[in-house]
Amino acid sequence: MEYCMIEVAFDNKKELDSSIEELLKNRLVASCQVIESRNKWNWKGQLEEAKEYLLLMKTKKSLIKEIYQVIRNIHSYTCFEFAIFDFTSCDKEYLKWIEEETKK
Repeated sequence: MEYCMIEVAFDNKKELDSSIEELLKNRLVASCQVIESRNKWNWKGQLEEAKEYLLLMKTKKSLIKEIYQVIRNIHSYTCFEFAIFDFTSCDKEYLKWIEEETKK
């Protein structure tokens, strides 16, 4: 089984909370971590800045498309970050936990 961590940035706390609730309820992710951040980026020739919330999710790679759809249906950004990082651990119990907490 292959695992990953997915990072998505939100500027809307309601959308963040709704996404987390939906993902956990449907067992698409084993855990969600939220980090508040102050971000700057270029958007259509303009410098943008906002307080954002980075959502980090641990899951199985086989669930990526379903996770993307849940977030796409909730997120209000036209173009949002959906970064996927391979995830490994020398702690086999931790990986087993991710396996058990996400749907089959």
